[in-house]
Amino acid sequence: MPELPVTLGTLLPEYAYRHKLSPEGRESLAHILLMPEHNIAGFIYPTMLGTGIAKSTACFFSPDFSDQIIEVVETPISDEMDFDNWRHGPLHMEIVEPLKAVNIEWNGDRIRFKGAFTATHPAYAFSSHPRGNPPYFGDDRTEQHGQVIADLELDGRKLHHEGFLVRDHSWGPRIWGLNQHYKWIHATTGDSSMHFFEMQAFGRTELRGFLFKDREIRHLERVDYDYVYGDDMLQKTFDVTVVDTEGRKSHIGFTMFGMLTSSHDTKSCINTGCATLDFDGKPGVGVCEFAWNKDYFDFAKQYAEKYG
Repeated sequence: MPELPVTLGTLLPEYAYRHKLSPEGRESLAHILLMPEHNIAGFIYPTMLGTGIAKSTACFFSPDFSDQIIEVVETPISDEMDFDNWRHGPLHMEIVEPLKAVNIEWNGDRIRFKGAFTATHPAYAFSSHPRGNPPYFGDDRTEQHGQVIADLELDGRKLHHEGFLVRDHSWGPRIWGLNQHYKWIHATTGDSSMHFFEMQAFGRTELRGFLFKDREIRHLERVDYDYVYGDDMLQKTFDVTVVDTEGRKSHIGFTMFGMLTSSHDTKSCINTGCATLDFDGKPGVGVCEFAWNKDYFDFAKQYAEKYG
């Protein structure tokens, strides 16, 4: 594997593994798969609580499906098990090289998946930012993109995929409802990558994220975006210009090919758009996720066509 450049500080290998949680803590590892050649997107998402309960979810969706295909298992887990050999129901996750390579499998009744992830840029830790991670949304988190080679079977339909995967790892407190709104945005071509997380809580807007290109990764300084809604206030397109702390600028235009609506508590709803995109003139894929206070979203969407 080629050596990855590191310019925001080298993370210790321990960052890639399981963290000790308080009773109210939560740790999660989202693996988001973007397969526009099959018109399918999905995720494999192990989570665990400080109470010792783990939940693993595999979900795939498409405009061509009548409904999402989802499998979930939730059971207690051992304190000793770690991510070098994480086995939970149909899930097997194996860190091959910390912060660089992961193998992941799901062997369920409707979903079968076997894939290998290889990072294309250093993991970006929110703790590397001068303001750190917003504490109501975790002690820390890392965001990373990489290449994936995978075989997938959905209800007996076999698919092969060679593309990109978005991998997110977070741990600590997670009070979903404190975000009145957030945008969780990812884009990659393999050679270039961008991520930003813009959270709105307590009347403040917090921005974290990075731009990786020309083998250098830098914090984002600002973002400027516009978007178009479709039915039910779901994002159809998203255009953003990002500027990093060195003054480098990139423009990314997203077009959604799949949309998943979900929720992790009664106060919030999450609309995850999976997209093809143009990143400074090069094709890529990405994620454009909007989360809302549920009461506001249910009220506002009736006015979205007129005012949104």
